[in-house]
Amino acid sequence: MSYKERMIKGASWNFLFLVLAAPIGYFIRILYANSLTKVEVGLFYAILDLISIIAIFRGLGLNGAVTYFIPKFLVQRRKDLIKSTIISVLIIQTVMAVLAAFLMYLMSPIIINNYINSQGQMGDMAVIFAVFIIMVFGYYLFDGMKLVLFNSIQGFQTQKIYGTCNFLNISSILILSSIFIYFGFNVYSPALAYTITPILMILLYGTIFLTKIFPEFFSEKYVFSKKLLEDIFSYSMPVMFGSAGFIIMGYLDSICLTYFTGLDAVADYRNVAMPTVMVLSYFASSSCAVLLPMSTEMWEKGEMGNLSDGLKKILSYSFIISVPLAVILSYFPTVLIKLFFNENYLSAAIPMSILSFGIIFLSMNSIVFNIFNGIGKPHISTKILYIGAIFNLIFNILLIPKFGATGAAFTTTISYILIQVLQAKYLSKFLEYNFPFKKFVLCIVSSLISMVPLLIIREMIFNEYLLILLSGVLYIITYILLIFVLGILNLNELKNFKFW
Repeated sequence: MSYKERMIKGASWNFLFLVLAAPIGYFIRILYANSLTKVEVGLFYAILDLISIIAIFRGLGLNGAVTYFIPKFLVQRRKDLIKSTIISVLIIQTVMAVLAAFLMYLMSPIIINNYINSQGQMGDMAVIFAVFIIMVFGYYLFDGMKLVLFNSIQGFQTQKIYGTCNFLNISSILILSSIFIYFGFNVYSPALAYTITPILMILLYGTIFLTKIFPEFFSEKYVFSKKLLEDIFSYSMPVMFGSAGFIIMGYLDSICLTYFTGLDAVADYRNVAMPTVMVLSYFASSSCAVLLPMSTEMWEKGEMGNLSDGLKKILSYSFIISVPLAVILSYFPTVLIKLFFNENYLSAAIPMSILSFGIIFLSMNSIVFNIFNGIGKPHISTKILYIGAIFNLIFNILLIPKFGATGAAFTTTISYILIQVLQAKYLSKFLEYNFPFKKFVLCIVSSLISMVPLLIIREMIFNEYLLILLSGVLYIITYILLIFVLGILNLNELKNFKFW
């Protein structure tokens, strides 16, 4: 199968399951918003985000190394090294996870009093401690093993199986959350659902991996090699620091909001604003799942020209798809919040509008970072991410105390733009790449012109839900016509559509 066919089929399959998973993930947020108090929702996400940052030191970048080395060793026909890599990573991560979990347990009084409940919004300290312990000794430990398994499946480029991972994972969380809430577990429900889900995923996908994807696992020899460990860590450590930057970028807002403004703002930002706008990143996410192992394979074979052409097309299609959706989300935030959540969360409207445009750049950033990691240059991703993370931290400290979630959203959006500028500069040194500035500007112009019919019908229709439905249809039709009229896309390009 050619690279073109593999890319289209793999990305399409992943995109399908991301689209299927999207409403499920949103239902989880809706369930929490309407079944728990706003403070309880904020409590869960404050703990989850803290654990996600600490997980950097559990992972040590080794998950990315699994995805990188499996296709590399497959080209070399060394399945024994694949088995050795997976086992070594599992052992190292498990040891690190246990140590980190006990360290968090010992520091729990400090963490709870000075961070999670710094604003005193949650009165019952025993509840905070119980939720924290469930997440630390449950979710934190098992989620790491699950991720190694998922990354192994990705490394073998079995996209049909890998595409289902997130879908079944998020579906399990929704089902378990509903069950626990129904039986009155209340504030403990999210923690229990997030803890049990990775255990179920390990049992299910572990069986599939050992019987369908890598049935030779038990027959292949395990080779303890100092050189292999050196190779793994030489790749994984830059990835770890890069992942740290990416995770910090993703969760730093929540950490600062928890400390400076309290749990209500965390609930607005993490349960409403950010999950809603992340729908814009689905095309990029589906492409990234295929890009990392495939770019490694192409780089190893010296096919730099094809890699450059494919990257340009993927980035172009990414913002062609995401720009109009960003405009829609930024134009109707209050209607969406009233429709899916409740009026307690209307304070998330402005952050949602700002983040809508930031996610366009986050999507492109994710694509390019996967290319850097795929061609064995994770140290560049690390450098860029830390510049973005430092910028994000400084302006979060400056803006969040005064502007709350709005300040966090503005800072994050500017950080994503800064990262894209730096990526374009560094990537041009390895591949023939320039940011497709003309197409991007034309997409923005098309999206703004497409707003004109919306402004007209807004004065004619007074039912908000009918308005958003008709506006969305009219807007998309106008936008599609404009991208053809302005030459952003042409029919011949679509007829001969290919990535490589």
